[in-house]
Amino acid sequence: MNAAPVDVTSHQLQDVLTIKGRTALVTAGASGMGRAAARLFAAHGAHVIVVDIDAARTEETVAELVGAGGSGEAHVVDLSDRPAVEAFLDSVIAQHDVLDVLFHHVGVTGPRALDFDTADWDTCMTLNVWVPTVMTQRLLPLLRRSRSASVVFTASTAGLVGVPDLPVYSATRGAVIQFMKSVALLLAPEGIRANAICPGGTDTAGMRAAFQEGAIDASLNAIAATVPLGRVGVPDDVARMALFLASDAASYLTGTVIPVDGGVTATART
Repeated sequence: MNAAPVDVTSHQLQDVLTIKGRTALVTAGASGMGRAAARLFAAHGAHVIVVDIDAARTEETVAELVGAGGSGEAHVVDLSDRPAVEAFLDSVIAQHDVLDVLFHHVGVTGPRALDFDTADWDTCMTLNVWVPTVMTQRLLPLLRRSRSASVVFTASTAGLVGVPDLPVYSATRGAVIQFMKSVALLLAPEGIRANAICPGGTDTAGMRAAFQEGAIDASLNAIAATVPLGRVGVPDDVARMALFLASDAASYLTGTVIPVDGGVTATART
């Protein structure tokens, strides 16, 4: 059944932006952009299933959501372990009848340049491509029971323009974008939406860890100098877009690829 249009004239904007009473699953939800999204989803009324490999941070994140008056549950899963992913999905399907928001955020930058072996390549492909595809497949019955299902993928500007130092990562993010577009077309007749966010440089612990000690501020300033808006992104920039795409405010958006990059890709030559 096609999704009914949302009559925004009869709602306040804050009402169509809400995901109150819905269930949202966030992978890599215990740090950075994923954690920011988990917080925002919970603050707007969702029950949040937080999935991450870091047990302490996952429990801490859920405790924070609950302490702030929200609702959540913690699942510690190594998403690079395919049997563990299948077991996790079995548990979600057994415990939940409906899933309204599926935010595929997990990802790794993977090997640099062409200096990689099969294990490096497999890990990057597993986390960045296999996980979102198999989770979409396995959780589709739960999404079909939602009145307003939304699948949100984190891709990257590296999936839109070439990145010389990260060819494998760029390939995975391009694959995610094309998978999302196909899923959007496939599921549109059922009213299930799918969209992708393409973050640019974003100030997270993971980004900072890639810089040399003592040069973090200089590195962030150098990135900011290449951004038309003059700053590096922050996790909430991506989290707010994820909330918008998850909500009824985006009820007529599907198959879209949205750069959240301060204008960087607007300057890229094609």
